[in-house]
Amino acid sequence: MLEAKLIIDDSDNALLQRVAMGDHAAFAQFYDRVSGPLYSLALRMLSDEQDAKDALQEGMEELWRKAPNFDPTRSAAFTWSVMIFRSRLLDRLRSRSSKSRLLEKVTAQTDPISMDDHTSLQSLTRSEDCSLVRRVLSALREEQQELLRHAFFSGWTQQEIADNTGRPLGTVKTTIRRALIELRERLNQEGYEA
Repeated sequence: MLEAKLIIDDSDNALLQRVAMGDHAAFAQFYDRVSGPLYSLALRMLSDEQDAKDALQEGMEELWRKAPNFDPTRSAAFTWSVMIFRSRLLDRLRSRSSKSRLLEKVTAQTDPISMDDHTSLQSLTRSEDCSLVRRVLSALREEQQELLRHAFFSGWTQQEIADNTGRPLGTVKTTIRRALIELRERLNQEGYEA
């Protein structure tokens, strides 16, 4: 049985050497011998019948072009063909993967028009929120407004507020706490969840 395999290999080798000299009849015979296994390989790697058929066509064209490079002392014709063909399949898979990644990037990006609309809506909402907070804040007592500004806009700690305003720390803490409670109540009355 091993001897029969060697005879087939020798026959494939002889056919491929004739293909290297431009023999179309030898190529047709060689195609008949290797196209089935090569198509199966393509189908297994690409998982798509049409893609596998296209790959087989391109791969056989590549074998025709590269046949003069075949060296029967280095490998059998079938093994050499599989190596050339597999290389083409891997190129095809890489290309497919690149296209897929590009498509994912493009589809993942938000439509610029809707993004602009969304950004504009966010900006408008933020502006309305700020306006509401300023209006409600201005309804607080002056002392409460001053201490809240120092705490939230100047970033001072309660101790720093006490030191810089000359008020006792306990008074600062109580005033800020009451101001925040009142601010929350006023915002809730305006329909704003705070």
